[in-house]
Amino acid sequence: MASIPIPRRYRTVVYIPSRTDGTMLEVCLSIPTTVSSQPQAYTGVVIAHPYGPLGGSNNNNVVGAMLQWFETSSLSAPITLSTSSRKSKKATKRTSTGARKGSSPHQDAGSPASASSPTTPAKSAGAQAESLACVICAFNFRGCGKSKGKTSWFGEAEREDYQTIVDFLQSGSRTGSSASHLNSPTTERHDSGTGSPASNRAVFDETGTEIDPPRLPFLSRFILSGFSYGGMIASTIPPPLRNPADPTSAHLPTTYILISYPAGVAWFLTSGAQAGFYKRAKAILQGEQHSPGDTAAATKDDAETTAETDAGTGSESKKSTVEAYFITGAHDQFTSPKTLLNWLKTNAGLSPPNKMTGSSFALTRPDGAIHVDVVEDVDHFWLDREQELVDRLQAWWSDTHSS
Repeated sequence: MASIPIPRRYRTVVYIPSRTDGTMLEVCLSIPTTVSSQPQAYTGVVIAHPYGPLGGSNNNNVVGAMLQWFETSSLSAPITLSTSSRKSKKATKRTSTGARKGSSPHQDAGSPASASSPTTPAKSAGAQAESLACVICAFNFRGCGKSKGKTSWFGEAEREDYQTIVDFLQSGSRTGSSASHLNSPTTERHDSGTGSPASNRAVFDETGTEIDPPRLPFLSRFILSGFSYGGMIASTIPPPLRNPADPTSAHLPTTYILISYPAGVAWFLTSGAQAGFYKRAKAILQGEQHSPGDTAAATKDDAETTAETDAGTGSESKKSTVEAYFITGAHDQFTSPKTLLNWLKTNAGLSPPNKMTGSSFALTRPDGAIHVDVVEDVDHFWLDREQELVDRLQAWWSDTHSS
């Protein structure tokens, strides 16, 4: 059997102004330059780093390991039903009366790559898989690395920084398109539907000179990830919309990968404003997420899409379009496994065991949307354990996204 060609990468550093106040953010951008002939979906990936005042930046061991994993792992997932095909199925399922039937990232990389993101699997037997090519941004929050500004007290400015990167990645998604390519003609400009214009694609080099923005493909999936403080910020970012120009459109399938989540010290990282972060994270993890531009119509559209995905599937359980993977060390200095599990019980609807036997176990919600992994003999920082981290990520992805 012939091997599937793996995309190669182009890695560069660009500077993007944060969407609210224009603070210039340093971004390591990694783009696949060649594509496989097999079915393929482009996935937007964001990687966020630990707390800046304590030395965090994208020049971090975990961030570097994550970036390399996304670039070099050949990941795939079952092909999803498009929104249009779901609506078509909905039409055929109505009766005549209308009733429904029941390392440092700052270097050029010529290494092979391919990557990742989750989805709502097609419910037909023998569903085909599509390879996932990632467009990756490992960025520095304000005040970190070569990003301008300084770390905020409450974390809201950093949320805007993260959302800026998501908007930037979606700026290649053209209204009404089901796909586009890296070498396609100039893309349309449109509003992101999240309160900031994706048309503002201004990109700069290190000297502050504006440069031509890179051509980005249409993204059909997202992975929002972060380590420590970066994971806390990522958990409050709503899943991107299918059509960034339409705030009433459904959300894209989105995975949250949250490493060493700092639930025990969020009060310190946000100067006591953690309640707002927890409220946002809870809404996302329990499937109630809405971006600022969403309306009641968006909620209805999401609900109908989910209902149609389940229609006619018998006893098969549905898979949420939002899923999360939490991985933490059993000896985390800032958030013990018990503290994290109690936080998840409150905010993600998980029921941790009454008594933990051993220090390494997995906890999965019945719908498969949230998975928790506690790793023995690992602390908060994962020093010299980066390979075990990515091995766990790879094993989880393979187990949960096989066709």
